[in-house]
Amino acid sequence: MLYFYRRSFDKDKTLSEHNKILRQTVYDLLYNTVMKQKQLNDCSELQFKYNKYGKPYFRLYPDVFFNISHCREMAVCSIDDVENGVDIELIRNYPVRVPEKAFSEREKEMLAQSSRADSMFFRIWTLKESYVKALGIGISYPLNTAEFLIENDCISSFVSGDYHFKQILIGESHVCSLCLKGAGRNSVIRLKNENEFFCLDL
Repeated sequence: MLYFYRRSFDKDKTLSEHNKILRQTVYDLLYNTVMKQKQLNDCSELQFKYNKYGKPYFRLYPDVFFNISHCREMAVCSIDDVENGVDIELIRNYPVRVPEKAFSEREKEMLAQSSRADSMFFRIWTLKESYVKALGIGISYPLNTAEFLIENDCISSFVSGDYHFKQILIGESHVCSLCLKGAGRNSVIRLKNENEFFCLDL
């Protein structure tokens, strides 16, 4: 399940305050969801532990797999019974130096040929980020070796291990990618949801 929280940047005084509210809101969504699942009365049992790369998990409930991401004006929390990773980004001018190190040759060619390069960059980038977050090893993974080729709404993934991907395009402003451990079909979902809170059961 994916839980989304949208918040206008204009509501907050600073970027730091904005990010803090986004993070805290999706963590509250995480706690409330797991408390209902596990029939808990309070969140005192939901203590985090971290793997050696800093990925959190619940000390008493290692069977609950979750991941959190936020960017300007939106945050997301993924909760599932399998390892997962999620990344969300505001589509904007992309950092032109990143593809040289992080993209494969075919990805760089696809980016160069795209009529919407900013959107294409963040579609590829969030897929890569969701994958390494699912692996739980962070930026230590050589991103250019995880390859994603996108043609319209068809995603071909070339990664190590058994994973599949869901990509959610939220209007023209945000892109979110979810990586799930296990066999499955890659797919793209297009949303025009403008609600403050919304969720997707994938």
